[in-house]
Amino acid sequence: MAEIDIEITSLRVPVSLGVHDFERKARQDVTVDLVLTLAAVPENDSIRETAHYDEVAQAVQDTADLRHYDLIETLALAIAERVKAFPDVVRVVAAVHKTPRTVAAERLSARITL
Repeated sequence: MAEIDIEITSLRVPVSLGVHDFERKARQDVTVDLVLTLAAVPENDSIRETAHYDEVAQAVQDTADLRHYDLIETLALAIAERVKAFPDVVRVVAAVHKTPRTVAAERLSARITL
């Protein structure tokens, strides 16, 4: 049976994130990219046979809302673990991107595969 990948890109997620005092004072927006590999291609064109995008997006936001994260690495791991718990998801790649305030870079990212 064939597997299928579902991609959700540039999901905007407000989160309490960072090690600096100024980052702890206010939530900041990060973007999240996800690739979910499903065990099988839906056969009946039914939402019940796939990972519902709205539910995945809500699970990402719920994970971000759980607590303050010091590191984008631990946020990426928490998101990946939550999304991999969806039925029929056999693999997930989660990437979290943030705009840095302390280094001269366009963005900082952490990507994990589970």
